[in-house]
Amino acid sequence: MKRIAKKTPGPSTRLGTWRTATAAHLRKWAAGPGRSVQTSFMSGAAYRFGEFATTAVIAWLIYRR
Repeated sequence: MKRIAKKTPGPSTRLGTWRTATAAHLRKWAAGPGRSVQTSFMSGAAYRFGEFATTAVIAWLIYRR
């Protein structure tokens, strides 16, 4: 009798597992208190703007030197 070996998981299986785990994590995170897409977007935008402002101030100080 021939032995039938299990197939090793391919990329599609790993991707499906990752997608399922990520979706579950995001659902759990979104259900948390005070969490919304708008709040997260605004926090990210404020962070990026602050980063840009800091870079602009440093560049201005170097230019004035």
